[in-house]
Amino acid sequence: MGSGEVHFAEPGAPWWPVLLGPVLALGGMLVDRLAPGGANPLAWVVIGLVLFAPITLIVVARRRMLKVRVTDAELVQGDETVPLARIAGAREPDGSGRYGIKPFGDHPSVLRHLGVVVVTLDDGSRRAAWARDADGLYATLAARLAAREPSS
Repeated sequence: MGSGEVHFAEPGAPWWPVLLGPVLALGGMLVDRLAPGGANPLAWVVIGLVLFAPITLIVVARRRMLKVRVTDAELVQGDETVPLARIAGAREPDGSGRYGIKPFGDHPSVLRHLGVVVVTLDDGSRRAAWARDADGLYATLAARLAAREPSS
């Protein structure tokens, strides 16, 4: 886990889609009970499991690959963790930065449904930080960067 208090977090995916299979199976089973000569309940259990398993895998993968977290010490983007000490600056999300800048998290590009915050690292390189709430990510990064600046 991260170091210090979490200031911004996105889980990557919600858990509710996992319930689609079991809810559909239960609903189908109940409707089948109303019809004469309904299907075998075992068929609905199999349908529920067939939907439950792949949806669970997708949700778990998205939660791992698309999680975003900013703590006192680090920025986590998917599987990549960057110490905040390495971040020299951040630019407000303005629609640019989606192409031509390597995103964090070892992704080939930033997904369409995610906003981009261009981050400058201490070595002068630029990387694309991403989140559903790009404005919130930028505000958090800017606050964390301002908080570490010595006041003179």
